Amino acid sequence: MLRTIQWATGSVGRHAVAAVHDLPDLELVGAYAYSEAKAGRDVGEIAGIGPVGVVATHDIEEILALDADCVLYMPQGEMNPMGAVEDICRLLASGKNVVSTAVTGLIYPLSLGQEVVDRLERACAEGASSFHGTGIEPGWAAEVLPLTLSPLLYRTDSILVQELLDYSTYDSTDMVFGIMGFGKHPDEPVLMADPIVAGTAFRAPLMLLAEGLGATIDDFVFDRRVAVADEPFETKAGPIEAGTVSAQRFSYTAIIDGRPMLTVEHITRMRPDQAPDWPTGRGWKVTVEGVPSMVLEAEIATHGEDEVDQGCLGTAMHAVHAIAPVCAAAPGIRTFLDLPIIAGRDILRRQANRR
Repeated sequence: MLRTIQWATGSVGRHAVAAVHDLPDLELVGAYAYSEAKAGRDVGEIAGIGPVGVVATHDIEEILALDADCVLYMPQGEMNPMGAVEDICRLLASGKNVVSTAVTGLIYPLSLGQEVVDRLERACAEGASSFHGTGIEPGWAAEVLPLTLSPLLYRTDSILVQELLDYSTYDSTDMVFGIMGFGKHPDEPVLMADPIVAGTAFRAPLMLLAEGLGATIDDFVFDRRVAVADEPFETKAGPIEAGTVSAQRFSYTAIIDGRPMLTVEHITRMRPDQAPDWPTGRGWKVTVEGVPSMVLEAEIATHGEDEVDQGCLGTAMHAVHAIAPVCAAAPGIRTFLDLPIIAGRDILRRQANRR
């Protein structure tokens, strides 16, 4: 049994709590909550699965003192990535392995600079622990899928990975309005309109993919386009007023050998009918131009489920299934290039259960 701590109980963390509690080779032994209102409550009740006998705390020292094999670190860290790195380093130094979905740049820590790499490696050395950054996109579609396709390819001219989702049911106001800039006027300054800020998220998968394919990146190019609402409408995160951003299309491209070769693009809407001329879908698409040419599509919520909630579930499960290989790995930073295939062990057993 791998003793596991859940750090943060938001849209992704709630799914992780349920999975860790349900899987036979994992044991939930602790939980950290940012909200004072959640502290002192059973984390199973917070996650909506009923009591599990683990009480959430708002005291970091309590978490550090726990005997545990791994911490699932799942706050929204993009607003303060260096604060997240500080938390993660403290956990690693205390002897706990860490699997994180909090900061997309940590999928390939060098994307955040050599200082971040050095800090993580020192903490891993101190605690004899391992660190792995993961997710779904980035964290799966832009990394695992192209790498899985790559053994079939003779020559590749370009790889495009697209996420196509409707965020109208995503209830994170900070992410939807504060970071992504929905509901803002097109010329308002927002985090995702800043190429430097956007780069902290999207350089990581491109750098990891380039290393995995044996290529060197010359430069990056950022692009962002928006569409505005013709009329006001409501979303779970809040209202979208007429004339404000209701859909956006942003991408990061790696230039290799003077050509745009690797691109990650998100096409995100706050209502399905927004930006009708843009590509549509419910999931992720990898388009390879080369020999052979290939298109791989991964559709989510195929039976009409909430696609954002299903995406959060997928994000949580990618992290939960990484616990065992990360705990078995040698100390240090362990990206997808260092770990064996992360397989969904016990998923066949789970098909008869509540999920």
